[in-house]
Amino acid sequence: MACCIAVLIKENLIYLRRSTEELKFLFLIHASIDILDDKVNQLTKPGGDRDPRDFYLGLLYPVEEYKIYGYVSPTRVKFILIFEHSTSISLKDSDIKLLFQRLHQAYIDCISNPFYEPNTHLKSKHFEQVVSSLMVQTDSMTSSSVTLPISPTPSPSTSVAITPATS
Repeated sequence: MACCIAVLIKENLIYLRRSTEELKFLFLIHASIDILDDKVNQLTKPGGDRDPRDFYLGLLYPVEEYKIYGYVSPTRVKFILIFEHSTSISLKDSDIKLLFQRLHQAYIDCISNPFYEPNTHLKSKHFEQVVSSLMVQTDSMTSSSVTLPISPTPSPSTSVAITPATS
């Protein structure tokens, strides 16, 4: 099960969801920022062996009972997923990459809202639903080893019903 999901712009934490209220997740997130920056700098160097359009950074580092994975968007928004070792053993890199792509798409949908103020805390029911499903689906993936399908996320315009106000 994913223990923690974080979204950062530069070094500012704009979203955090943890399975428990442990401070060590904050420490792990801030410790992984440097590793994320190093991997991004390696990607942007000319003559690198990776595709510069591939934003999945893979396993950043393992610690005691957790594994930390990273993803960076083209606009340098950083996504961090922290898994327990027991969960991440059964997850493949392709499964984790799909999780990051779904999270990234939900982020895009959230900031596409004209009322969203840039670089502020993400407050979106749809984004929360996607995060909740990612945390639940990673738990079910370990028990049934089913690959995670990418389902298209509905655009905000299709999920909002406008009704006239009554006084």
